[in-house]
Amino acid sequence: MRPAAPPESSFKRNRRGSIPVMTALLLVPMVLAAGGAVDLVVHERGRLALQDALDRGTLAAASLTQTEDAETVVRSFLKSVPNGDTATLTVTEEKTLTRRKVSASARINYPTTFLQLAQIDNLGIVGSSTAEEARKNVELSLVLDISGSMLDNGGMTQLRPAAKSFLDIVLKEDMAPTTSVSVIPFAGQVNLGEKVFTYLTSAEYNGRTAPYSRWATGNSYSWCLEMTTGDFASGKPSFYDRDQAPHFSYYNINASGKQPWWCPTVPTVTYMTNDLTTLKAKIDALAPYDGTGTAYGMKWAELLLNPSMRPALQTIRTRNLATIPSAFSARPADFTDTDTLKFIVLMTDGQIGFQPRPTTANTKPDSRYVVTTRNITGSYGTTTNNYAAGFNAFTDAQAKAFYKQVCAYTKAEGITIFTIAFKVSTAIAADIAECASKPAYAYKVDGLDMTEAFQSIATSMQKIRITQ
Repeated sequence: MRPAAPPESSFKRNRRGSIPVMTALLLVPMVLAAGGAVDLVVHERGRLALQDALDRGTLAAASLTQTEDAETVVRSFLKSVPNGDTATLTVTEEKTLTRRKVSASARINYPTTFLQLAQIDNLGIVGSSTAEEARKNVELSLVLDISGSMLDNGGMTQLRPAAKSFLDIVLKEDMAPTTSVSVIPFAGQVNLGEKVFTYLTSAEYNGRTAPYSRWATGNSYSWCLEMTTGDFASGKPSFYDRDQAPHFSYYNINASGKQPWWCPTVPTVTYMTNDLTTLKAKIDALAPYDGTGTAYGMKWAELLLNPSMRPALQTIRTRNLATIPSAFSARPADFTDTDTLKFIVLMTDGQIGFQPRPTTANTKPDSRYVVTTRNITGSYGTTTNNYAAGFNAFTDAQAKAFYKQVCAYTKAEGITIFTIAFKVSTAIAADIAECASKPAYAYKVDGLDMTEAFQSIATSMQKIRITQ
């Protein structure tokens, strides 16, 4: 007979009823764990929905074209979130002409189902988002060749619609407020307009007494400013020491359909504006004149982007010597201004030409000139401008060197240059293209694709505006 087992041993071996007991003990934790997971999944889905709504809402509210209140815009996106209409929303906004930043944070109370067993009645669904749209200021000089050959090769016919379609792109509604455009038409020279010319050469502007009787040798037909060899270097020329270009013709005096004058009389410079109607009217008024002074066109294009000209342009604006919107009173911006992009677009169809000058009114200096009583008013020559040989201010080689010199320091200043060479030889196209900031920014147009070239440039400008 076996001896009886100790009571504690029997208890240890007896496992009947252990599962129900364990189940009862673990039921609440199991329900809490499983149900709590459901609550957490629903919470996470709500958080993702809230974050997505905030991201989309702030992005829409930060658009510079957005006209509605930022909080109203963000809250409209919360309607897609469960219980979004009950959200506690905080929205802050920072806005300038070129920048808009919207920040939003929101909280939605999610009433739990299972986590209440752990005395967690609510889970806060929170999210935050910040969106910013910043737009670069753009300063553009549009340099357009209006030499007589632009009539001969059909370039003038193509230029007008091409330039206007280009302006339609760069002055789209969302970009126009921050974009200023100057148009610099050039033939043999660049006409600044009588009021601007008079101011820049005045004693008041320069704070000096005239070194010679300025208007004794001037004319009242055109307003081009002479430049000496040093004026094509970087910086602002001494306008006060410069003469008015004489009124004369070299190639065009009897040319049909062309204006004869070396300094254009009607198409003057259009200074910093975003008025599309005005700019298009100026483009429509372009007409062919005499000569191809590309270096002059590029020099004035650079000057109208150069901050050294800011005081002069401010006075020109305030005195209404030219129409410049008040929004552009602080332009040209400094070259170091990271919020401003500067561009020059040059369109030309000819070789960079020499600069002839007559010396005496109504006198034929040599056989190259056709002189009429309207060619020049008064004699030419001042105490400060002593041009070699009297006939040529600059030779072809000098003019080409000045052009390249201006292009070199303009690019060094951070100004992006595009060029369009229309119906020119390969050699001339290469000279013109040397000015472009990149080979891809130099266009050679031989057919009916000038509009396409201008549109391609506008697209490139937009890409630069976005990426920089």
